[in-house]
Parts: sequence; structure tokens; C-alpha cells
Amino acid sequence: MVKHSNKKSAMHPRNVLRTAPDYTKLAIKHRDFRQELNGRVSLNFRNERTLRELTKMLLLEYFGLHVEFAPGSLVPTLALRLNYILWLEDLLAPLKLDAVHGIDIGCGSSCIYSLLAAKKNQWHMLALESKQTNIEYARENVKRNNLEHLVEVYAQPDKNNIFKSYFETASRLPKEGFHFCLCNPPFFDSNAENPFGGNTRNPQRRPAPNNVRTGSAEELTCAGGEVQFVQRIVEESELHQERVLIFTSMLGVKANVPKILDYLQKRQISNVSTTEFHQGHTTRWAVAWSFQQLSLKVDAALSSPDLYRT
Repeated sequence: MVKHSNKKSAMHPRNVLRTAPDYTKLAIKHRDFRQELNGRVSLNFRNERTLRELTKMLLLEYFGLHVEFAPGSLVPTLALRLNYILWLEDLLAPLKLDAVHGIDIGCGSSCIYSLLAAKKNQWHMLALESKQTNIEYARENVKRNNLEHLVEVYAQPDKNNIFKSYFETASRLPKEGFHFCLCNPPFFDSNAENPFGGNTRNPQRRPAPNNVRTGSAEELTCAGGEVQFVQRIVEESELHQERVLIFTSMLGVKANVPKILDYLQKRQISNVSTTEFHQGHTTRWAVAWSFQQLSLKVDAALSSPDLYRT
């Protein structure tokens, strides 16, 4: 029998979803969400519409955010996004900043990272996006929540460059620069014979995710998958090391973490940290690096660059 650990207890200690929501009470309060329940207040996580209504309800219930998603676009998992934001809070805490400026690489139609960062922490966010439909929805989500003073959605004209277009054309940049960037990169390799067919998990160690996969091909795939995408961020970070204090990215495959660490080492970037995000049956990983003299170590047990080399 395969034994699986309870990852909910491993969520970030400040994650409000560490305590499972009471879906019965929430169903009474939120009509659209109530319509997605099956019989005894159970959720069909294999249904995309149900996931949309669940995420919309949780964003509204816990953060007062009204969010809509473009048809066919990625439906983000709130617990995971919160874990990422909370890790960034921990990385930035020692700096005791009066105002925080961040970059959201590929904000998607929901613009969820930027909305959470702005609503929860009053952070100033630059949300980068290249897909026109996502740009339109993201801007509407910002406007709908009256966060225009904190979130700018920038339409990237060139998909091959991450920071270049904005830095070259922006009329006004934060005086102190940006304190971080975050990214949930396209997971799959568009050059693969079957981009969505690969098995990236060990079924003997953890079960398959309960949730149905959502998102357009443009959101889920790119040439070389997440490894090459993050390598591009690393390359561009060298060109803009004075503009962004801490560069970060999520990774969806544990085996890809050492690949990124090796790439950073190859380019002689030594101030590096890693962490894990646990939520339900799903685990994600993240890497942070900086060219400045500051500590990126939040939790030594999880943040050791050597953790994933074994």
C-alpha cells in the first residue's frame, strides 16, 4: 500500500487555507458556488466550471476580490498562489520596506498574483502579459477591484523578451527599482511529440492531482518547457540585476530544480535559495536568486540549494 503524507499541515503557517473551508456555510452564502455542489456538499474537481466557481468564491470570501476568468484560460489554485505570496513576504521581511514593487511575469486573465499582492499587502505590481484576451480580462479584474493605483497590466509586444520591452519603453520606473519578480512559467514543452502526455510524477510517492487541467496551450506550453523559460529569466536577470532585487520563479517538476540550480551556478550566480509549496496532493517548488548582498534564507531546511541534488 502506498502511503501519502498529509501536505495540508505543510502549507505555509500563515496560509488561511491551512484550515479547510466549511463548504456548507460557504454554499449558503455564495449562490453561484452552491450550484456546483453535488449532493452532500462535495466538489467535482474534475469539472472546470466547478474549479472556476470555487476559486472565484474563495477569492471573494477571504480577500474581497471579484475575479472573472477568460474562457478556456488557466484557473489558478488559490492555496498555491497564497503560498508563493507568503514566501515572498518572508524573503522581503528583513528589508523592512515602506513600499514594495513587484513584477508578475505572465499574469494570465485572472491577474491573481498581482491582485492578491495589492489587496493583501498594498504592494505595487507590474503585471506582464502577452495574450490579448488575458490582458483585457486582467485589466478588467484590476478595475473591478479598484486597484488601478497599485496594479499596472502591461501588454508585452515581444514574447521572446521578458523585461526588455517594459524597461525600454516605460516612462516612469520606481525610484528604488523593483524588489522582486515572480513567475508561474509554462509547464510543458511545446516541441515535445505529445506536450501534455508526459508523466512528471512518481505515483509510488504521491497520487495524481484531483483537479482537472485548465488553461490554453499558450499558457501551458513553450519551447523547452519551464526549464528553458526560467533559464531565459536567469539570462535576462543578468542584464537587469540593478533593476530587480530578488528574482524568483516557480517550478512544477522536482527534477527541474537541480537543472535551474546548475544553470545558475554555471553563470556564477551564487546567492540562491529554494523552497517547496505544499497544498493537498500537489507540491510545487520555487527558486530565488539575487545579485545583491542580502540573505535569501527563510527556512534552512527547505531553502538549501543542495536539497534537490540528492
